[in-house]
Amino acid sequence: MRINASDSDVLDVAIIGAGLGGLCMAIRLRDAGITNVRIFEKSGGVGGTWYENTYPGAACDVPSHFYCFSFEPNPDWTRVYSPQPEILRYIEHCFDEYEVRSSVAHGREVIKLELDEAQAVWTVHFRDHEPVTARHVVNAGGGLHKPRWPDIPGRDTFAGNQLHTALWDRSVSLRDRRVAIVGSAASAIQVIPAIVDQVETLTVFQRTPNYIAPRHDGDYSALTRQLFRRLPWLARLYRWWLFTRLDTFIYPLVKQRWLRRFLAMRVNWNMRRSVDQQDHHKALTPDYELGCKRILISDDLYAAINRDHVTLVTDPITAIEPQGVKTGNATLHDCDALVFATGFDISGHFASIDVLGIDGVRLADLWADGEVGYNGCCVAGMPNYWMMSGPNTGVGTTSVIFMLEQITAYVAKLIASAGPGELLEVRQTVQDAYNQRLQKELEGTVWASGCDSWYLTDSDRITTLYPGSARRFRRQLKEPDLREFRHVALRGKH
Repeated sequence: MRINASDSDVLDVAIIGAGLGGLCMAIRLRDAGITNVRIFEKSGGVGGTWYENTYPGAACDVPSHFYCFSFEPNPDWTRVYSPQPEILRYIEHCFDEYEVRSSVAHGREVIKLELDEAQAVWTVHFRDHEPVTARHVVNAGGGLHKPRWPDIPGRDTFAGNQLHTALWDRSVSLRDRRVAIVGSAASAIQVIPAIVDQVETLTVFQRTPNYIAPRHDGDYSALTRQLFRRLPWLARLYRWWLFTRLDTFIYPLVKQRWLRRFLAMRVNWNMRRSVDQQDHHKALTPDYELGCKRILISDDLYAAINRDHVTLVTDPITAIEPQGVKTGNATLHDCDALVFATGFDISGHFASIDVLGIDGVRLADLWADGEVGYNGCCVAGMPNYWMMSGPNTGVGTTSVIFMLEQITAYVAKLIASAGPGELLEVRQTVQDAYNQRLQKELEGTVWASGCDSWYLTDSDRITTLYPGSARRFRRQLKEPDLREFRHVALRGKH
């Protein structure tokens, strides 16, 4: 992509984040003939989540051939579920293949966005650089980059190394050390098998058990990869099968209780036959409906838990002391290194940039009772401000890249429809009606079945997840209805 303006000029579009969303948005804009675009990235590389998250065992939980762009398939995936280094290489390949890398300005952490209604431009403020202006801003900063640290008394007093899966320090060796892992969910079940052979002892602190289904991972043979290269239609057919399997057989569990109960029986049966210590079975059995929290997948977690030097602790943590972790029964679990596998601060992601829209209203104030938007990509009161992973775009039964492709195509059409000097804003009535329908439908999903999860806000509204199927989301965003938006053109402009 060619940049037609320097940072001091008004950009047509400023994109925040050089991950998959920012990359796809830049490609879509170029296809629409919009090239005066710049991507601002806070880190020193491209890839977003897959650049930041480098903990041992990091891998995707969506099949590789569906975790890539439909317009840039990768016949050379080596595994059914790709590890982080391979995904990062794919993303870097796409930045180069589509000539987007030159659009990226690194070391640019965006801290504030201000709308100038008189000029119909946004001012983008950075932590350590001069601001720039742009007619449109696309926030493609994903939600999986801001670590969530647990509020445990004494955490700062620990004498050993502290690591977080979202901020892994590869200079710290865990070999032959006594390691404690706080957390037992998505990142923990990848770290545990990856380090179990290195450590002297491994203590896993579990607060809530998870449903963990078999991953069924494996290598793609050289012959399979060769067939995918030589017969692109075969790779497309395989991708279609993956999409259909997820949307037809996995998505229904979101709304069908009988299916959830059946699958829960299967998952728990697999756990009981895989875990040797019978006293662990009850501790590893969830007491909520399958799907209420994220369903995890692993082929090797239970084998790691069976190891003699691994201890599973379910007593609540009460404090951290210099020598280790203290639990509710006043037991001190000695360790040399603490690993926090406690996930990401999703709400912090939404609030990480101070956004001031029409009449100086703050996005944080509009979202005081929970994040709302329209089609997951725009907000009333914030014209020409677009999001790639906005409210109610999270999915558990399809690929986030599929969702990004639909959103970027939709937003690119909206941006192309707004001429210079024109503000484009979703109507408040349209947004309100959309969210009423959305929340009513979410009430009938497993996510509202009563478990304590990060899906719920303080007001018990589900602001993160989309209740429909992938097919429905594609239909929903196929073509923007411009009647749903308010066009405000400046005087003297077109």
